[in-house]
Amino acid sequence: MLNKGYWFIVLVLLMPGVGAAQAPESELLDGKFYFRVGGQAFSRFRTTLRIDSETLGRGTEVTLETDAGLEETINVGRLDGIYRFTDRHSAAFSYYDIERTGSRTLDKEVEWGEEVFPISVTVESHFRERIFKAAYAYTFLIRPKGVMAASVGLHTIRFETGLRALNGSRATSNSADAPLPLIGIRGQYRFGEKWRFVGSVEWLDVSAGDFSGTFSDTILTVEHDTWDRFGFGFGINSFGLDVSSGDENLKGIIDIKFDSFIVYFKGNFGR
Repeated sequence: MLNKGYWFIVLVLLMPGVGAAQAPESELLDGKFYFRVGGQAFSRFRTTLRIDSETLGRGTEVTLETDAGLEETINVGRLDGIYRFTDRHSAAFSYYDIERTGSRTLDKEVEWGEEVFPISVTVESHFRERIFKAAYAYTFLIRPKGVMAASVGLHTIRFETGLRALNGSRATSNSADAPLPLIGIRGQYRFGEKWRFVGSVEWLDVSAGDFSGTFSDTILTVEHDTWDRFGFGFGINSFGLDVSSGDENLKGIIDIKFDSFIVYFKGNFGR
């Protein structure tokens, strides 16, 4: 999953002009505040959960898309921004909210927390992720056509999930907040008068509070500087999270992977 991100880093470091002597300014340091607003089209989801119980013990591992009919494709809005304190110091944030539902007749018995759903019962499933990212970045490489920064921050995810038998016989829901620390690399490279590559890779082997496991988030886009301070962009986002949760409201495992296409309007102010 991180291969796309590694290739982006290699590309930025090897492109002509990036490795040249340091220049006092870069074409890519835009206004003091940069934002992008757009949509995210998810083309492939895999969400595997196991919800354990104090009384029943280890739950059943369920892949919600195939076992419980959860939607595999969905479109959502997304907001990203960067505030640049100086040419080298900046803060970045992102927010998006993914909510999916579905239904299916179970082909196996499912132990979900304190409830047991028998084979052949039709269930309704739901899963929601509200994601907010905030990070500090230090731009260690400034070149006329390329910049690169290292970042450290927090990737906070609010999980809400559950199963409900459509015959009304049983229902259960669970929620948890996962504040995941992260480190990353982000950069840009101008390859035309109005075109630039933009990318970021964030990852960590997580052990934070009630959660432990691995996390990665890679975004690669191409942007067009259509007007002086405004333009558009498009690209891909690949995300992976595989953690064990000890949270009392959602004890078990959470394994989420998705690929998505991003398209957005961008702008910048100040300077």
